[in-house]
This record gives sequence, C-alpha cells and structure tokens, in this order.
Amino acid sequence: MSEPGDADLMLSVKGGDVRSFEILVGRHQRPLINYFFRMTWDRQAAEDMAQEVFMRIYNHAKDYEPQAKFTTYMYRVARNLWIDRIRHEGHKPRTVSLDAPVDSEGDTFHDVVSNDSPAPDARMDKEERAVIVRRAIEELPEEQQQVLLLAESKGMKYQEVAEVLGIPLGTVKSRMHAAMQKLKDLLSGKLENLQ
Repeated sequence: MSEPGDADLMLSVKGGDVRSFEILVGRHQRPLINYFFRMTWDRQAAEDMAQEVFMRIYNHAKDYEPQAKFTTYMYRVARNLWIDRIRHEGHKPRTVSLDAPVDSEGDTFHDVVSNDSPAPDARMDKEERAVIVRRAIEELPEEQQQVLLLAESKGMKYQEVAEVLGIPLGTVKSRMHAAMQKLKDLLSGKLENLQ
C-alpha cells in the first residue's frame, strides 16, 4: 500500500489525527532545518525555528486548505517566521566561527579536517570553497538569498518559489538572475586562487 500524500496527511491532522502530523514532521523536518541553517549558520536556531514552524502548522491545522503543495505551504510559514524573527531581533550580520558547525549535521571545522576520508588538502579546499561561497551568499540582499535558497537548496520550481514568497513569477526570475550575477561577481577569482 502506498503512503498517503502530504495533503491527505494534513487533512487527517485537520481532523485531529496526531499520528499523521508525526509522519509529516518526519518527512519534512530535516529539509526545514537545513533551510533555516543556511540562513542562520546556527544549528540550534535552525532546529528551534523548524520546531516553531511545525507548531504553527499544527495549531492552525483547522484552517488548512490544500490549495498548493504542502511544502509550499510549509515554506511560506517558514518564511513568515523568518520575517517575524528579523523584525523582532533586527537583522544582525552573521559571523561564522571555525569552531561552529560547518554543516547541518553539527560537524565542526575541526571534525571535518580530522576525518579520515579524502586527503587533508582536498578536504581543506572543499571546506574553504564552502566558506567562500557561504560568505558570498551572505552578501546578497535578503530577497535574493530567499529565492536562491528555495530554488537551489530546496529544488523548488520558480512557480513554487513565487507561491511561497507571495511574489510574481517574473520577480522570482529577476531576483534569481540578479543573485547569480552578483555571486559570479563576488566569487570571481576567489575560488580559482584555491587551486
């Protein structure tokens, strides 16, 4: 028997089925944490925000109408939470420590370097590239970061990104084009220097 789709599960949650909600959380928790992690570079904050998104979805389940894919709905709630957080705390520049996790699994720079897999030089190059790209993405305006994260990291189609962000499709395309052009300019020469 095939597993029920997200919309069917959410309709069951609307009817009071807690088990269906647990299945939805299990399916989407990791991608949602990764979404927030790429914006905060803070694993604990990313986990807290993902939990808050699921709490909001559960608390408003009675209002759910399957007009779009569940993931579109979920990332719209996530985006609204992110905006609320920025308004509440103010947008502070993000700093990254070498002792901070370098990925959503909690590996620190030290863990990555001391790992026995690829040669240390290859591993260092990969991590240095990741840091350079991460810093370049942080220099993008917030609206370009959002489009880039949803389209590239989450693999959403531009139409889905437009629905999540509540903007026209043409705006998504222009923001993505601008983001890619700015990243190209920011990264020009920086990555080649590592080779």
